[in-house]
Amino acid sequence: MKQNLARQTKITRRFGAMSGGVVFACFVAAHSLSQVSQEDAQAHIKANQALGDVQNSISLSRERAAGLVAEVAKLQKDKDSLNTALVAAAKAERALSADIREREGRLQVLMVDKLEAEKNLHIYSKDFARALSIAERIGRNPPPAMLVHPQDALQSVRSAALLGAIVPEMQGQMQVLSNAFQELDSLTQSVAAEQTEFAAAVEARKVEQERLSLLIAEKAKLQQKSEEELAAEKAQMAELVKQARSLQELLAALDRQAEKNGSSLRLQVRTNFAALQGQLLLPVDGQLVKAFNPSTQGETYETPAGAIVTSPVEGIVRYAGAFRSYGQMLIIDAGHDYHLVLAGMGRIDVAQGQILLQGEPVGAMETQLVASTTTLGIGKKAPMLYIELRKDGKPVNPARWWVHR
Repeated sequence: MKQNLARQTKITRRFGAMSGGVVFACFVAAHSLSQVSQEDAQAHIKANQALGDVQNSISLSRERAAGLVAEVAKLQKDKDSLNTALVAAAKAERALSADIREREGRLQVLMVDKLEAEKNLHIYSKDFARALSIAERIGRNPPPAMLVHPQDALQSVRSAALLGAIVPEMQGQMQVLSNAFQELDSLTQSVAAEQTEFAAAVEARKVEQERLSLLIAEKAKLQQKSEEELAAEKAQMAELVKQARSLQELLAALDRQAEKNGSSLRLQVRTNFAALQGQLLLPVDGQLVKAFNPSTQGETYETPAGAIVTSPVEGIVRYAGAFRSYGQMLIIDAGHDYHLVLAGMGRIDVAQGQILLQGEPVGAMETQLVASTTTLGIGKKAPMLYIELRKDGKPVNPARWWVHR
């Protein structure tokens, strides 16, 4: 009996020393965490929106914009240098877009992990607080002397046994709680570091996009036609579009027009599109959401908002504009009776008759929603690029031409 009383006293003192410092801090943390956790949960629900806000909030400084204007001005009247700069800028923008997409994915994973760590910490704190409250009640109301009454002795034994079980358990819970704090702190630092890199990549992409806009505008000046020529071409194209009941009919009409003008002869000598299978980059950085099959006749890719679209091959622009349910559509003559169709862009930056280099920017995707989700057969509300390849007017699978990723 005396041994039990001594053991009880030792445990009580041990508990008292522990509760004077670390235990109190854990109590405070548990209380504050229960309030913060709810706020953080609401914040993480809007994680994707926050990433979008980062991209939208970054803008170029006046000094940087002025520097880009001066840089492009040096390329005036030098068509070859202008084309080279266009392709290089489009390549840089594409690489940055891919980097941003990867960082965005990592950030989303980190934010989910951080939210899970916060929830675990909240649970561990509540468990520890329950054990702490039991131990503190025993500490505030110690059992009576064991030798006064038999029932007092029994109560003392039970209290000592209870404390003996609680204190080791609390020490284990304190270690779990400490580990949870460390994990949350590590994740918080990782999120902050990734957000910094993400913002830097977004800013770099904005620089390349501004450079592209200036280069495209400068090239348009070099290729400017007279108002009479433009009016005649627009009227002729409007009549072709009006008469064409399908994409196949439009392609046939465009081919007849090209043969009449003799504009495809030089291109056919330079380009052997059939020999380029497995060598071409996709027109845009995106994820395949609908593959080629007899019913779709093409491929559909989900793209980042505002992504730059490039020509995968050298070619001549046969058509650039809206066409029926396709929305904004571009038709590139790739030579040897191959035509590449790109539809769903928010903006087209090239004109009919323009000769394109491989990798040259031709337009940009919508900044928010796809032009026609009904036509593409996709229920997602995201920018979608539809790609169709035709040989002699008949659809073929374009996947055979893309570089394996």
